[in-house]
Amino acid sequence: MHGPAVVDRIRRSFLALIFAAAALAAAAPASHAFEQPLSGRLTPEFMHFFDTLALTADYGPFNNRPPWARKWAAPVRVFLDGPAEKLRGQVEDVLQRFSVWTGLPFTLMPPGATAAPGSPDTIRVKLFPRPAFKRLYRTRDVVCQTETRGIGGTLQVGYIAVSEGYTDCLRHEFMHALGFDSHWCPNHPTEIHSVLALRDSAARSDDYSPWDILAIRVLYDWRIRAGMNRQKSLTIAYEVIQQHPQSASLPAGTAVTAASR
Repeated sequence: MHGPAVVDRIRRSFLALIFAAAALAAAAPASHAFEQPLSGRLTPEFMHFFDTLALTADYGPFNNRPPWARKWAAPVRVFLDGPAEKLRGQVEDVLQRFSVWTGLPFTLMPPGATAAPGSPDTIRVKLFPRPAFKRLYRTRDVVCQTETRGIGGTLQVGYIAVSEGYTDCLRHEFMHALGFDSHWCPNHPTEIHSVLALRDSAARSDDYSPWDILAIRVLYDWRIRAGMNRQKSLTIAYEVIQQHPQSASLPAGTAVTAASR
């Protein structure tokens, strides 16, 4: 628990980053990555959302990840291990959208294909019976798990484990695998919904929300490099959404269609 003085310092530091980003972005050239304006009053909340999920702000007492951008930098191959083949349709849908939103090819490998241990730029998906998952991860409450490994912020290997009966968490885990390590846990009513909100949260979205899509596009903007520190990443994120942001009011399906043109 942080004391009031510490919390106040954290809040002031975050607002200072926002204002610094605004000043640096003012003279920046326009970008055509996004098409419609985002409501100005929602910009600070989106920046907090992006900071929390992508830059591990307030990740918790066990956070051992540095506050830098973590992302894939090369085409990614995805392998389904054995029983996970039954998830092929869902995974294909997710990867097709990721390829649009990130600008990187995410390719689902054919049935039976296997990746050599440690093969770079790969994600493996496994599906476990619930009792086996609980034994493997020594948990009663966790139903899905994602682990990623990389060097200097560049992701190289990902592992996604899903419990049978909880495949609705697949989109949640794949967003973690993109480099969004934290969860969205707003402590007040918010217009921002996300697949990375906790399962019992009112802010939980069943599918990628427009906010999720915007966060993915911002993280994978070419100006944010893997390993870039938090302050620089926030400065660029602010610049991107102020220039030509995707409207938060667009339904997720509309956002995909517009991006595909």
